[in-house]
Amino acid sequence: MADAIVSALASTIMGNLNSSILQELGLAGSLETDLEHLERTFITTQAVLQDAEVKQWKDQAIKVWLRHLKDAAYDVDDLLDEFAIEAQWHQQRRDLKNRLRSFFSINHNPLVFRQRMAHKLKTVREKLDAIANEKNKFNLTPRVGDIAADTYDGRLTSSLVNESEICGRGKEKEELVNILLSNADHLPIYAIWGMGGLGKTTLSQMVYNEERVKLQFSLRIWVCVSTDFDVRRLTRAIIESIDGAPCGLQELDPLQRRLQQKLNGKKFLLVLDDVWDDYGDRWSKLKEVLRSGAKGSAVIVTTRIEMVAFRMATAFVKHMRRLSEEDSWQLFQQLAFGMRRKEERARLEAIGVSIVKKCGGVPLAIKALGNLMRLKESEDQWIAVKESEIWDLREEANEILPALRLSYTNLSPHLKQCFAYCAIFPKDQVMRREELIALWMANGFISCRREMDLHVMGIDIFNELVGRSFLQEVEDDGFGNITCKMHDLMHDLAQSIAVQECYTTEGDGELEIPKTARHVAFYNKSVASSSEVLMVLSLRSLLVRNEQYGYGRGRIPGRKHRALSLRLGVEKLPKSICDLKHLRYLDVSDSRIKTLPESTTSLQNLQTLDLRGCTNLI
Repeated sequence: MADAIVSALASTIMGNLNSSILQELGLAGSLETDLEHLERTFITTQAVLQDAEVKQWKDQAIKVWLRHLKDAAYDVDDLLDEFAIEAQWHQQRRDLKNRLRSFFSINHNPLVFRQRMAHKLKTVREKLDAIANEKNKFNLTPRVGDIAADTYDGRLTSSLVNESEICGRGKEKEELVNILLSNADHLPIYAIWGMGGLGKTTLSQMVYNEERVKLQFSLRIWVCVSTDFDVRRLTRAIIESIDGAPCGLQELDPLQRRLQQKLNGKKFLLVLDDVWDDYGDRWSKLKEVLRSGAKGSAVIVTTRIEMVAFRMATAFVKHMRRLSEEDSWQLFQQLAFGMRRKEERARLEAIGVSIVKKCGGVPLAIKALGNLMRLKESEDQWIAVKESEIWDLREEANEILPALRLSYTNLSPHLKQCFAYCAIFPKDQVMRREELIALWMANGFISCRREMDLHVMGIDIFNELVGRSFLQEVEDDGFGNITCKMHDLMHDLAQSIAVQECYTTEGDGELEIPKTARHVAFYNKSVASSSEVLMVLSLRSLLVRNEQYGYGRGRIPGRKHRALSLRLGVEKLPKSICDLKHLRYLDVSDSRIKTLPESTTSLQNLQTLDLRGCTNLI
């Protein structure tokens, strides 16, 4: 998550450095040199972040460097937030009487504030410089554009398939074959979309190689599109698929004319596999050439992104679903048990069922774990896999997580932050859309020029994460209350990305909160206080969802919270809540509190106050 945070924070910070906040406080004159230096450092560092993102998965040193850079970026962000808070305070006291009074106030004397900020700014600038300069030893290259193609070498596809290793897709295959055979339109475009690893490519391969389809179409063409929707490359790839030989043409016009000649009057089936973006006008240029085929020609598109599917399709959109429990178990059995004896199977079956549940109906994961378990001989080895996290299973994680991480890598930095933050919720947790958006807003993950538009932007982010299968099982109760869940493997992906950033604990047991944690959540933990939390003073989110948790009697750890959720079994909140000047989100819903502290009114940055279910509130 460090790469996404640094990139997103960098853009936010650079916007703040050029804002009116500094002019409001008269800081630009005295601190201009340090601020300009800070901005230059972020600009030069941000240029190589994409390359660092690609290389961190194979280079531990780069991953550690990104983590340190992230911490320094947080310090800068906190400092600029202090600037903003001070500016707000001054704006609220515009009349001369209050401004004169504030000049002699110890807490709000602008001269004292400037001195204090100058010292802090120098400290964070020197820290950031030292870390940023380390990038030179990693040979990082400035990058622009898509980087996902570099993150997973196994993503290239072909039309070949072994149907004996496929379970549970017969119904979908028949449905799509029947649609193709009954087609009488001119170039209908069918789309199949869903999360990575569900078998979109496999379904297309099955249809492509069906004998009835071979008889129906005189030309069958398969092209793996990937992240590079380049019209020249794709046109050449289609020609080469038809000819079975390289095409030496380079310019677009002769390529299109050649393709037009080859398609003219012929009924063809074209599969465009693994499309990430159609780029509107590029797809239109390619589609125009494809129209030269005979009536009844068709195109099948596979994509992970719902919006791409609906933009490209003209006739049919298929949302790929996960395998049923029965089909998942059948696929796992034929891979994992192989030639084992009956008594061995009986001993391992119960463990196998638990392992299959890890896969959540995703064929890619079932195949990877099934092939792995074929090599595991003892019951202890099977139990070890059952009890391990996906990202700890190095051998098969090389196949599962990179395939899912590809979708993550394609996101913008702010979307990456919003997705990875969901690791703070437990698996199978029903998440409220409004709560998610409020937490994203509080933590600064949503960037928008006007604060009033933040929630609208949050809805767009939510919808995009749903459309890319990061969030699923969306339900609307008809009264505007929208909820969602995460697929277990997507939750595993979020945890693997945010493992140093988000910490969640359920039930009792020892706490091992990493010092790097910025977001911590307790669910059903029967403890009165936590020295471990008190040690993590840089928390930005603290979610306590337990009636027996005792923060109502003490101080809240740290002062940098952006989000605080205290669903407690106490009747009042600690007065120390007034210390949380950065706080944007306060949730005390379903708690027993009777009144809010008067100091709550001093929380001038508060965006969300959730009092739902506080039946004792006076």
